Amino acid sequence: MMNNDETVTIAGETIHITRWGPSGERVILVHGSAQGSRVGGDEHFARQQALAGKGWQVMLPDRPGHGRSPDPGRPDDAEIDGAWVAELLGDDGAHLVGHSFGGAVTLAAAALRPDKVRSLTLIEPAMQAIGTDIPVVRRFLFKLVRVMLFSLTAQRRIVGFARAVGIPDSIAGGKSDAELKRMGAGIKALRVPKKADILAHLALIKARGTRFAVVTGGWNPAFEAIGDRVALLGGGERLVIASPHHFPQGVSEEFNDWLDAFMRRADGVQPAEAAST
Repeated sequence: MMNNDETVTIAGETIHITRWGPSGERVILVHGSAQGSRVGGDEHFARQQALAGKGWQVMLPDRPGHGRSPDPGRPDDAEIDGAWVAELLGDDGAHLVGHSFGGAVTLAAAALRPDKVRSLTLIEPAMQAIGTDIPVVRRFLFKLVRVMLFSLTAQRRIVGFARAVGIPDSIAGGKSDAELKRMGAGIKALRVPKKADILAHLALIKARGTRFAVVTGGWNPAFEAIGDRVALLGGGERLVIASPHHFPQGVSEEFNDWLDAFMRRADGVQPAEAAST
C-alpha cells in the first residue's frame, strides 16, 4: 500500500493532503472539527485506510487551519471550503464523503460540480439549520448555544462543545492549553451553514439524481432527525450504524463494507465484478 503526503495550493487555499492506495477510483474524505486542531483528515478517518486495500485511492485533505494545513486567516466556512474540494474532484470526478461540518463542505462542493460527483455520502452532517422546527433538534441547538454563550474561557467552550457533539477524546484534539484556546476561538468564529444554501444544494443533487446517502450513529436523536430530513430532501439512501458517539465510521468495519458496495453501485460495478478485476 502506498501512503503519500503532499501540500498543494488549490482555489487560493494551501491544503495538506494524505493519500492512501496506489490505484483505483478516487474517494475524497472531508473531516469536521474546529480550526486550531492538530488533528487532520487522516486521524478523523483512520479506519478508512482499509478502503485502499479494497482498491480505492483515498484522499484526505486537512481543511484550512486544521491538522497540517496552515491557518487561512478566516473562519471555517462551508461554502469557501466547498470551492477547493470541488477543484479536487478533477476532470474525471471522484466519490465524496463528508463528516460533520465536512458534510456541509462536501455538499457545497457537489453543488458546484455535480457532474463530477460519482457519489456523495454525508456522515452526521452539521445541518441543524434545516431542522429548527423539530423539537429534538431545537433542544440540541439550545444546548450548544448555552455552551457557546456561557463558557467562561475559550478552552471550556471547546471542551463543552466536544462533549455535547459526542466527539471521542482520542480524536478531539486539544492536547495542550494553547491548542484548546485556538479551537475554542475557532468554534466561536465558525460560520454555520445557512438554511437557504443547504436547501438549494440538496434540491440540486436530487434534481441531478446524484447517488447520495446519509449515515448516522443512532446515539443522538437530533442527528437522527437531521439525517432523516437531509436524506429526504436530497433523495438519498439512509443508514444507521450503531455508535456511542459522533463517529460511526470508526466503530467497526461496517461503514467501510457498506461504503465500498455503495460506491461500486454508483460506478455501475457489482461486487463480484470488482473482485475479479
